[in-house]
Amino acid sequence: MNQTNTLTATPWNGITKFLFRYFFAFCALSIFPAIGNILFTIVSKLLNLLFESEITYHPSGSGDTLYDYYKLTFSLITALAGACLWSLIDRKSKEYKLILYWQETYIRYYLGMFMLVYGFSKVIKTQFTYPSLTSLMLPLGNKSPMGLAWTFMGFSDTYTIFSGLCEVAAGLLLMYRKTRTLGAIVCFGVMLNVFLMNMSYDIPVKLFSFQLMLLAAFLIGLDYKRLVNFFILNKPVGTQFNRQPFKSKKANLITQIVKGVAIITASGFMIYNGLRSQKMMYGDACPKPAMYGIYEAEDFIMNNDTLPPTLTDTNRWKNIVFEKGDGVNIFKMNSSNWGNLLRYRAETDTLKKEISFFSYSDSTEVGRLKYYKTDSIHYTFEGIFKNDTIKLNTRRSDEKDFPLISKGFNWVNEYPDNR
Repeated sequence: MNQTNTLTATPWNGITKFLFRYFFAFCALSIFPAIGNILFTIVSKLLNLLFESEITYHPSGSGDTLYDYYKLTFSLITALAGACLWSLIDRKSKEYKLILYWQETYIRYYLGMFMLVYGFSKVIKTQFTYPSLTSLMLPLGNKSPMGLAWTFMGFSDTYTIFSGLCEVAAGLLLMYRKTRTLGAIVCFGVMLNVFLMNMSYDIPVKLFSFQLMLLAAFLIGLDYKRLVNFFILNKPVGTQFNRQPFKSKKANLITQIVKGVAIITASGFMIYNGLRSQKMMYGDACPKPAMYGIYEAEDFIMNNDTLPPTLTDTNRWKNIVFEKGDGVNIFKMNSSNWGNLLRYRAETDTLKKEISFFSYSDSTEVGRLKYYKTDSIHYTFEGIFKNDTIKLNTRRSDEKDFPLISKGFNWVNEYPDNR
């Protein structure tokens, strides 16, 4: 802990003490799950009974649900009440340097852990995977803002890995007190970018990203005098003195060794888990199935009736898209977004030249098609699908046929290619 601020014997003024109490209470409610979640669950149930309202949690992958805003409001109001009560009860304390020491320690590890988790998910590229074939086919205007951001990030390995390395660096620097301030500065810069991206592309992690940014700002604030003197006032800055958790040198050494082993173990597990996840489902390293690609229907026959390619037709197929893993998406003539695609799981028997389609909801087989190759890029599919006999002659393509993918990176560009 810095001798110049948190270890100073100078008494804190009343405003500083109240702000500390408020922030400590807010942190206790928001980043100590065992406290905040239990209290809010009790309060929300009482409010449901008193006002016959519904404050219920539903897992959806979003961190910006109405429940989350209720919980944030509860934390802000309860922290204010707690700070006022604390101020009434404890009028004799002149400062809280010991409590601040442990609060700072917890925040460093809390913030550092999330930086490592999010960082390695970008370095190994499991958070933002390469755009799928279906994603490349959907019109840009029909993407959601979040879908556009995911495509933008997933397209570039270089940018995604770089942003992940910045988060990993911030996480590792935060793990040690001597590099805490530098880690907090890097973390604040990274999280400011993440927060602005969440706000700009409507990514539902706005509250959490702002919370992490706020915690980084708090750690920077602990060293604000030294930073102002060095960067703005051009004054000499003394050495940063750090408090050790124990009086015994041996105990402190053992603590550092245990922490180092824990960091290496946790980082190794994240890397291993990320590499394993990349090979599963739609990860970048997931094996491509035998029929991987986009198959555009040049003609489509259903129940011996040839259907013309009318854009409003809800029966005629336009494309069959076999993705990585076992997913297959069927575009009908009127399909223009994820909501009106037919999405199934496919199993391909390469010996029988046969593909079975299964429902995701109940695993029932909805169709089985034979396929055969007529030339290098043309395939024919025929069989039964949802009790209809279908046959379609198709032309195969894949991601290399899209300018976005085929353009690649060029050191020399005689003319801008902004299409």
